[in-house]
Order: sequence, then structure tokens, then C-alpha cells
Amino acid sequence: MALEHVAQGQTRFFTPGVAPDPRGILLGRYAVMTFATLEGAVSWFRLYSSEASLDELLANLTIMKCKTALGGREIVVQIPAVSSYAADRAARLCRLVGGAVYTGTAKHYVKYRDDRSPYGYDAVDIGAMPASTDFMVHGDEFAQGYIREGDLPFQTLLFRLSIRKLPGRENLDGDDRGDLYIAIARGLSEGIIRYLWRNRVEAHAGLFTPGTTSAFEDQSRERGYMLLRVHSLPERILALFLGTPGIDVFKPAGATAAVAVGYEHPIDLASCTSVFPADTFHVFWPNDRVDVLPGPLALSDIADLTRVDLEMDRPRDPAQHAGAPPEPIGVELKLATSMGPPRRVVATLIPLDHGPRLKRILFALPPVSLRGHRVAATDRGILVIGSENLDVIPLGQLLCELTPGLLVPLGMDVVPRVTPEVLARALGHTAGIVTVFTTEGRPFQVSEGSFATLERRSLAKMEVDQAESIDYAAAAPADAEVVNDSVGRFALWGYPDAPDRKQLPPGK
Repeated sequence: MALEHVAQGQTRFFTPGVAPDPRGILLGRYAVMTFATLEGAVSWFRLYSSEASLDELLANLTIMKCKTALGGREIVVQIPAVSSYAADRAARLCRLVGGAVYTGTAKHYVKYRDDRSPYGYDAVDIGAMPASTDFMVHGDEFAQGYIREGDLPFQTLLFRLSIRKLPGRENLDGDDRGDLYIAIARGLSEGIIRYLWRNRVEAHAGLFTPGTTSAFEDQSRERGYMLLRVHSLPERILALFLGTPGIDVFKPAGATAAVAVGYEHPIDLASCTSVFPADTFHVFWPNDRVDVLPGPLALSDIADLTRVDLEMDRPRDPAQHAGAPPEPIGVELKLATSMGPPRRVVATLIPLDHGPRLKRILFALPPVSLRGHRVAATDRGILVIGSENLDVIPLGQLLCELTPGLLVPLGMDVVPRVTPEVLARALGHTAGIVTVFTTEGRPFQVSEGSFATLERRSLAKMEVDQAESIDYAAAAPADAEVVNDSVGRFALWGYPDAPDRKQLPPGK
């Protein structure tokens, strides 16, 4: 049995199932790599995954446990020969770890090309293959038959491998700290969330209970924990978490897996994401522990989980001033410049000393504005609320609405930026109350009953004099006499002595 070199442009070959590719290199449908031990195959997977994606090979990848005619056992890895470039990479890495590589299609595989034969090899005389042999490889001076004893699924191999601790890998640079997962025992979760929020670390959290992996596991033990996904974690906080019991930090390995910081899986998990089901998320712990969580991970912003404590302008119990007040554990609400588009102006808070100016403006307002606006006078100022965009009163601090009845200055937001529902609960804001944030001092609240329409408040109270009525009826004189004489045909003529009649000359 001998191999001959393939010449450039050669089209006829003795080995069945092989043909030249566009580069002229002899190639079959598959590339077969033989390793003396399983460690050799694992080393090849490790090297290949660090240079290229295994996902393009996994659809037709087969790991076989085979026996030779002499009784020896080897691990054979069969991959699809998608191109001669991929086969060149596989061959280079296979020879680097002590394996041999061949190419073919079904039963016969010939040695893949090397420096001595750049276009590959062809078997001169193949001959008949023994009946008990599943496939045969043809080398320089030999032909070796293999009997297939069983398969080792790649997924099984992947999860049998233990993650390895690498010295110095706990010290992550800025890019590696850009996206991390933190598993926290439930008893520590509230304090850690508050600590991250105070340090302005962006994070999302969720509670998870991994499935039971062993029938002998204690079912009464609580296995759930809180998983946080944090972004741009500061180096000092990372060092603190790595040294705190009950807190474990993981680095993402693709979209569906994470490995403990300071450890590494022998195979790059990001290059074989198709192995992990889309509805799962795998967490690789030290000591051969793998948690399978439901995926994709459903996480919530820790801003919505942070307790918010806020002091309102209300009377305090004098007994509270007897001793030192307890240190607040919540996050103090503040006003900050809004990053979103401007909101609609619905109210304005006018200082009390600007009241005369407001009175002068009322004379110029149309009736619609007088009827549509409400006003309440408080010790913090005159609060005017409009039914639509309030831009007709150029006085005071313009206010916009976060949620019905919750007002903040125009162009400002309340930080932390929790949802309006969470903020309303923290403030005790309910229906029938108007809560106002100002740039100076704490927010204040006004009941809806304190408001009246601007139309009613625009008129000052006026005093009106009561006028007395006068009777203009003439009284009849005591000596009055009624005469009923005939006045003739022309009753209205003939009274020259009437005081309002001018005496006319005769003939006129």
C-alpha cells in the first residue's frame, strides 16, 4: 500500500469520494482526526475553539471510540470538511497535539495534505476492506482499519470537563469588568442591591432556583439565589465581592453561559453556543457544579428594587429629637437634569411676593384661561394648575407632571429614576393629593380641596351699599273736582292758555 502525490489540475483519483476543491486541494466530505487518548481530542477542541467557532462543525461532528485491528483503542473525531481553509486549520492543530488527520467521504480516508504534498495524497491500491472494519485510513506506509465501538456526544464531553483555576485571572481589566454576573445568597441580596445602587453601578437582578441534579441531594436545603448582571463593576467592588462568602462572581461565556471569575473551561463556550438550549442559561461553578437556569434570563432593574426613604414637610414627634436619629438606609431622592424630551407644562409655583404681578396678569387673561385653571395659596407659594399646557402665566417655576398629581420642575427628573408608581408609594402620594418637588427645600403636598378655580379667586371681595327705594306716586289734592263737560269734535284743540302751547297769530 502506498500513497502518491496529487498533481496540480489532476482530476482522476483511486480513492473513492474525494475531489479537488477550487484551490486544487484533494478533499472529501469529511476530515477524520485520530488521537491516542481522549486528552488529545480535548486539547484539539480547546485549540480550535480559541481560533474559530465550533458551531459551524457541530451539526456533523462525531466523536467515536474505536478499536484497531491490533486491539488498540483510539479516539476518532470526524468533522465536516466545509472548505480546505477549515481543514488546514484543523490539520495544523491536530498535528500540534500529536494526532493524525485524513480526508474522505465514507469508508476510505487518505492522509491530508502537508508540506511534502501541497495538493494532498491519493491511495494507489486500496484493495478490499475486511468485513468487520467500519472504515480505514491510509497513511504513508500503512493502512489502518477501525472498528467503531461507540460514540461520545460532544455535549456530554463538554459537561464532563471541569473548569480550571488560572492564577491571576481574578484581576480583570476594564473591558472584562464591563459585563459580569453575581450570584448572591438570599440573605445578602437586599444589602448588596443597596450597596451597588449607592455606588451608581448599573445592574439588573432576578431570583432563580436551579433544578435538582442529583437524587441524593437534600431536598429541604434552599438552593435558590439572586443573580445580578452588572455593568462596569469598579475594581475595588470586584475585589470585595471575590473575598466575601455568599457572593460569587461569574464572567459571561457567550449568551447562554457564564463561568466563575478566575476559572476557565477547557473549551471556549462562546464558540459552541448551539450546544446550549435557547431556553436555558448555564452557570459553571468551581468543584464541578453546573446550574441550569431558565432562559433567557428575566432580570429587573435594581432601581425598582431599592428602598426609597424620604422626609416630608410634616410635624415631627418631639420625642424623636431626644437621641441621635438612626442612620437612614434608603436612597435620598434628588432632582437632576432630565435626559429625555421636555414634558408638557401643567402648573407653575409663583412666589408669594409676586402676587401683585399675578393680579395684574389676571386682567389680560381670556375667560377660557380663568375657568380652566385652578389655584391654591400656600406658605411655599401660589400653586396654579392648568387643564392644558400652562404657558399664559409667565411667572414662577414651571412644573410638569410625572404621574397624575406628582409635579417636578420643567427639565428636571427625580433620581434615582424609579418608576412613577414606586415613587408615589414612597411619597405617600394618593388620589386627592398634589405633591410638588422644588429646586429648593423638600417636596410638599397640598390637598385637592385647597384648590379653587382661578375665575373665582380672581375677584376680590367687594362691599356693596344698600340703596333705599323712593315712591314717586303723586298724592291727590283735597279740593280736587272732576268735571265731565262736552269737549266737542276736536277735543285737543282750543286751549290757548295751555302753558306748553305757544300763542299763534290769527290765521296761522
